[in-house]
Amino acid sequence: MKFIVIDTCIVLHILRGKELGKKCLNILSKYDENVSIIISVVTKAELESLKVQQKWGDERCLKLNTFLDNVTCIDISNSDTSLLDSYAKIDAFSKRKGTDSMGNLLNDSAKTIGKNDLWIGATAHTLNVPLMTADGDFDHLQKTFIEIIKII
Repeated sequence: MKFIVIDTCIVLHILRGKELGKKCLNILSKYDENVSIIISVVTKAELESLKVQQKWGDERCLKLNTFLDNVTCIDISNSDTSLLDSYAKIDAFSKRKGTDSMGNLLNDSAKTIGKNDLWIGATAHTLNVPLMTADGDFDHLQKTFIEIIKII
């Protein structure tokens, strides 16, 4: 069994059940027959916020809850030093202030990244598993911190 972190946009595509969502599910099944999907608690919070903002109906809420029942949700805890360290390193790297193991500044990394995406990226980095996304928010982290599986 392989593990993979998916970000909020992927969950939304899957829930919508349209072409891109079906493509996500197909790629997940090809990645591993028994893939174990992981989301950050940040993704869960973003989905809950969208549910309220967009006044989702009962059917859509049930679909979301069923999906959430079948994934692993990683929480943010002040005792999870690995996750906190990953967040700090990715944040510094994204501000072109990250260094390698020798203390040398890592170049070409300046990229604005939202705080929620930092947590999602840190989750994938900490678990050392790929991150599936459909947007470019994580592109600058490819190979330096995480493997990106990009759906387009």
